[in-house]
Amino acid sequence: QDVCQFSINIRFFSIEGNRHDRENNHNRMKMNQQIKTILPLAAFALTATYANAAVIATLTTEAKNGEPHTGPSILATTGDLLETEGSVASEGGNGDGIRQNTSTVFDGSISTGIANGAQTAANAGGYWGAGHFIEIDLDITTNTLGYDISSITTIQVGDSFRPGQAYTVQLRTVGGSFSDLLTVPDQGTGGNVNQIVISDNSAPLLGTGVDGIRFNFAATGVGWTVYRELDAVGTATVVPEPTTTALLGLGGLALIFRRRK
Repeated sequence: QDVCQFSINIRFFSIEGNRHDRENNHNRMKMNQQIKTILPLAAFALTATYANAAVIATLTTEAKNGEPHTGPSILATTGDLLETEGSVASEGGNGDGIRQNTSTVFDGSISTGIANGAQTAANAGGYWGAGHFIEIDLDITTNTLGYDISSITTIQVGDSFRPGQAYTVQLRTVGGSFSDLLTVPDQGTGGNVNQIVISDNSAPLLGTGVDGIRFNFAATGVGWTVYRELDAVGTATVVPEPTTTALLGLGGLALIFRRRK
């Protein structure tokens, strides 16, 4: 009887052990499946922010005030990224080969002249319109991760035939290609100084890890208009501290687990 009981106990524990093994295997398979599901969801959550960002263009217009223009509301930004870290990588076309002077749109000054004839300090600028573009590289020799861009500003002075400015601005990240950020429709007041500030009203940055900015210009009135200043405000991209990154990752996974429950 004792031998029989011992044999039954062995069989019982063997069956129980097999059952626990099956349950453990099932739990491991379920956890692996959850992880496989969570990782794409986490990636989507990180990439969706840019796609859903509320990028806006704010127009300010005011009468000319001196040569160069001195405000009061519209002022060029000195020491911005395009001025300090930018270099023209490529440029396609312009509306006036005599008065065109690309370097003046990065000099922190707003000229206001539009007189025909020889180029002067007052009428020099970017004479851009339909089919024209300019592509600016940001120096990543030192800042190898690129730059965090918080705002982009364009300033233009036109006339009654070319009142406003119109373009699509694109950003490129380190190792990537250009993608559209925002299309600005033709807007502005003829004869005035017109400023457009592009920003995100739901986040502090337009983009991170950026190493290039491109403007694809469109027609404004009679073909082209005169851009006087292009500015990009930002700072060098830095790697988050390991502790911060880990906490963000754990917080994101915890949120996903909570939602799946």
